[in-house]
Amino acid sequence: MKLIGVDTRRLKKEFIDLYYRVYARYRTNRDNFNHSAANFLHKKDSFSRNCQVEPVLVSDGGQFVARAVLLHHPRLDALQLGCFEALPDQNEAVDLLLERASHLAKEWGTSKIIIGMNGHLTYGLGFLKNHYDLPAVFSGSYSPEYYPDYFSGRGFIEHTLSTYYANATTFDPPETVLDKAYSGISYRYIRLNDLEREMLILGDLFNKTLDKTRFYFHKSIRESCEMIQAIRPLLKNSNIIYAMKEGREIGFVIWHPNFNEILPENGRVNPLLFFLRCKLFSGRIREFMINTIGVLPEYENMGVSLGLINEIFKQVKGVYRGGETGFVWDDNSRSSVFCRTHCRDALRQYVVYEWRLGDNQD
Repeated sequence: MKLIGVDTRRLKKEFIDLYYRVYARYRTNRDNFNHSAANFLHKKDSFSRNCQVEPVLVSDGGQFVARAVLLHHPRLDALQLGCFEALPDQNEAVDLLLERASHLAKEWGTSKIIIGMNGHLTYGLGFLKNHYDLPAVFSGSYSPEYYPDYFSGRGFIEHTLSTYYANATTFDPPETVLDKAYSGISYRYIRLNDLEREMLILGDLFNKTLDKTRFYFHKSIRESCEMIQAIRPLLKNSNIIYAMKEGREIGFVIWHPNFNEILPENGRVNPLLFFLRCKLFSGRIREFMINTIGVLPEYENMGVSLGLINEIFKQVKGVYRGGETGFVWDDNSRSSVFCRTHCRDALRQYVVYEWRLGDNQD
């Protein structure tokens, strides 16, 4: 068994193809995140070009059995073992990946390794711990049931996170609570035809409202703009909502339909055909996603988060059955209480591993 650097066209294809071999028997998976790996392999966007990157494959008897992109972004003091995929019963292959990650972290000047993140929080996070039978959701992570076994028991810090589900027919916060969310506060949709200007606003809000979130780091305006631009054909102005006070944007929420509902089961997705399918069959979608929400700290006690969510539900009632939230760290008590109050209990659960080099491992 040996580790191989991915530095040729053929090996890059093998890297991508391993994903489909791993998920061949997981019909509930959808091809949402392999494009992220392709970005790092080919340095397709500003974010990947700003990273130190080493993609690697593990070969066993001529067959590739595991992969990862070892990467470091200068604004996060950690090496990431990202875009990880492996076939079952490949503990030795995982050992090789971890050994290389440890060596590279020291070479790149960091003493921390994050496992289960793919470059940034906005690009998928965590290994799934339950509900493998539920179809993967658009922008949500999905992985085989054996992935946590590869990394648990090694002495790594385990950070858990959850998503929540809100039923469109039962979302009905008390009027007195809603009144607070609309007292001196208004809401507006983004203007996607003026994306460059809007991304100055949205990118700034991202960085100011999420900067205390674990493993979050600031994106440049260009990086943020490219992220939104990549899904621009799928978005309407009403999918990104600002909270306004005295003419200033103080919070935002991004939501979108669960486009995975109209994707074929676990098949390769051609980007052009994907966008076309979403345009033609969007009327068949019955679920939505609350992707990201953020409120400036000085306004967090004014009910702004609820007002933003209510603005979504004004649009979705009678159209969608309900929606799943993006991830919430389980130790973020404020956000967890908010989700349990206005949504059902936690739905999917995930885990991210943090290896602090120098710590003793079992």
